[in-house]
Amino acid sequence: MTTQLLDGPGRTLECIHPKFMVDLVLGVDAARQPPVVPQQQHFRERLTQEIVTQTKLRPWAMAGMFSENAALRLGLAEKLAGMFDPGHLALTRMTDKLTSLRQQANPRGQHPPGLMQQYDDLSSHFSKRAAYKEKALSQRGLMVQAGEHSEQIFTRWRAGHYDGWSLAGRCCVALEELRWGAFGDACRLANRDVSAMLKDNLRSMAANYLAQGIHASPTTRHFYHQWLTTPVTPGLMDHKDLLGWLGDWCHAERHPVCWSVTQSWQPVALGMPRLCSAKRLADAMVNEMFGE
Repeated sequence: MTTQLLDGPGRTLECIHPKFMVDLVLGVDAARQPPVVPQQQHFRERLTQEIVTQTKLRPWAMAGMFSENAALRLGLAEKLAGMFDPGHLALTRMTDKLTSLRQQANPRGQHPPGLMQQYDDLSSHFSKRAAYKEKALSQRGLMVQAGEHSEQIFTRWRAGHYDGWSLAGRCCVALEELRWGAFGDACRLANRDVSAMLKDNLRSMAANYLAQGIHASPTTRHFYHQWLTTPVTPGLMDHKDLLGWLGDWCHAERHPVCWSVTQSWQPVALGMPRLCSAKRLADAMVNEMFGE
């Protein structure tokens, strides 16, 4: 089994495993989740097989089993969380979902043996890890962590690690990396003033890097196709599919810019400006992604 996604467009992305773990836990309640289009479903199956192969977790490789099996999905999430650092965002999302699943469970309903206990055990485990991580981040200094993480991601952008994506796609990938890591932790855990300052700095950095990519000033407007066109490379579809998966949280009306950048198989959202500068693009993506 090859790992074309993880060794190709995903080779330097640290947000893949945390998001994948969260998807596993969210998928336990698949009936309540938005339907997945066939193209995205095929990508998720490929990514699952690659992660199972990469981590040598062969018991979970049995064809299609854990797509329908809650205990197997949770077991795989637990194993992966022991191999990779999920980060504070992933830990809190998994905890919240497990707590919700436990509260919604009908005490008189038919549940697989041990599933309710698995919800409780994993929820407690992830909650404790999140609290420990929050304490460790605060002791070291949220600003220090955020600064180091930001510098690392923008260095990768400058070095061409994200060049397989469109200009706007590179920005979106960088922001996702920051959101799932220490920078995002700092934005969520710091006080309002510090969080606002971090996001202001991020908007400025992202706008400048976008402008450099198109060889213009951050305020010069360009037709949106110039921002959204993916370079023609042998791995073009893998890059598009991975970006689409990273942005599968987007809604066309609530997140029109991130939707238009990531969901390339869909029509551009009505709220996506047809003429836009690097600054407007960066401002919108930071606001949409970091919840303002």
